[in-house]
This record gives sequence, structure tokens and C-alpha cells, in this order.
Amino acid sequence: RRFTLSWLFLLLASFAWVLFDICRKRLVEMHHPLFVGLIFSLMTLPIYLTYWFVSGAQFPKDSSYFGIAIISGVLAAIGAVSFIAALGRGRFSLLVPVLSLTPLVAAIINALLFSVVLSWLAYLLIAICVFATFQLLGNGFRVTEPGAGLILLTTLSWGACICIDQYALQFTHVSFHALWVNIVMVCVLSIALLFNRTAVEFPKVYNRFWLFGLIGFSAAVLLQFNALIFLDASTVEAVKRAISILSAMLIGRIIFGEHLARHHYFFGVVIILSVLVFSQLN
Repeated sequence: RRFTLSWLFLLLASFAWVLFDICRKRLVEMHHPLFVGLIFSLMTLPIYLTYWFVSGAQFPKDSSYFGIAIISGVLAAIGAVSFIAALGRGRFSLLVPVLSLTPLVAAIINALLFSVVLSWLAYLLIAICVFATFQLLGNGFRVTEPGAGLILLTTLSWGACICIDQYALQFTHVSFHALWVNIVMVCVLSIALLFNRTAVEFPKVYNRFWLFGLIGFSAAVLLQFNALIFLDASTVEAVKRAISILSAMLIGRIIFGEHLARHHYFFGVVIILSVLVFSQLN
């Protein structure tokens, strides 16, 4: 039952990330990436603090946890700002598919550092998922696209971050880990803004994307942390990215009127099938 519930958490987290991606894309058109990242981190602090109090969880007894969690928070901050900055420079439908490389990063880090062994079939399925994701958009990702370096940095940061989160959750409750990582992100982004004060520009009018983004961000983080308790990190990333790529394709079609060729749908089905088979291996 807990395993099934973890899959439900994962699916809900995936759609919450999609909502958050859309909101960040809209907001970065008006604000600096550092400012957007800091505001969202500050807005979610009361939510995580309340969740921690309600859960009744204690401070981690193992002091080594804090060092590990700080690394996670720093990586999360780097990935968040890099992603927001990339969205502000390049095309949403072209940059998002690059995040499909994150499962490979997560799987490799787990294998190297945490002795998590996946079968060759699992790696093959992840590779197929990555390949199919790039083919969804025709020629795939071009390194000349604005924001290319930033989106690659995001992929590396988040791939490492999710593995560290999974390891850190052995020492503390989800509620405290979410709170602590968010505090670290606030500190990192605040320090970054001190060196770039021109990035601070408070909203002059109400923008609904701040609210929707807050909902998506809070739900995504909490649901993903809960899913990681029973699911492998590479599994979480494979499913999350597959859903995000398909969502990006649909959003491009419905909202931006982008034309979808037959091979786009074909590779979309390939991703779904790959993810389903992959889930049966873990």
C-alpha cells in the first residue's frame, strides 16, 4: 500500500512541477531569476514550518545530516536559478527536454556514491526515454540555443540533489528536511542578491502566477520527498521528466499553437511505455 501511495505522490508531484515551470517562465519575463527564486523560497517557508510543527518531527540526532542537507540546499538553489534564467533566455519547448538527462545523472550518482545498482535494462530504458524526449521536438536540443549552458547546469545540480535528498531522508522526517533545505536556499539566494542588488525589483501589481507558482512549488517538493522514501531516485526522475516533456509538448500545442508532427506523438508513446516498463524493474 505504501509503495502504491508513493507512486501517487510521484505522479502528483510531476504535475505540480509542470505548473511551477509555467509560472516561472511567465515571471522571469518581468523579474530577475535570483529574485524569483528567493521570493518563492521565502513564500514557502511558513508552509514548511507549519508542516514540521504539525508532524511533530524532532531535530535529526545525527549531526552529519546537516552537512549533507546543506549540500542539497546549495545544489537546489543553483539548479532553480539556472533553470529560471534559462527559461528567460531560450524557448520553453526546447529547453525543458534537456531535463530528461536528470535520471541518468541520478542513476550514475546513486551507483557511484550510494551503491544502488540498477540493471542494464534499466539504464537502457532511461537512455531510450532520453532519446525519445529529444525527438519530440524534431531536431532535438541545439547547443546554440540561448540558455543551453544554464539548463545543463540545472540537470547536473538537480540530478545530484535528488540523490542526496534520498540519502538524507534516512536521518530525519520529510517535514524537517523540506524546511531545512528551503532555509539553505534562502540563505544562498540572499547572499547572491547582495552581490547583485539590481536584481531586486518588487512586483508593482498583483500577478496570479506568484500564487499558482507557490502552490505548485510547495506541493511538488513535499510530494516528491514522500515519494523518495520508497522509490529509487532514478525512478522518480524518469517519471517526473517524462511527464514534464509530454506536458511541454501539449502546452506548446494548446497555448502557443505549435504544430505537432506524427513523430512527436510516436516518441511521446515511447516515453510512456519506457517509464511503465522501468517502474516494473524497481
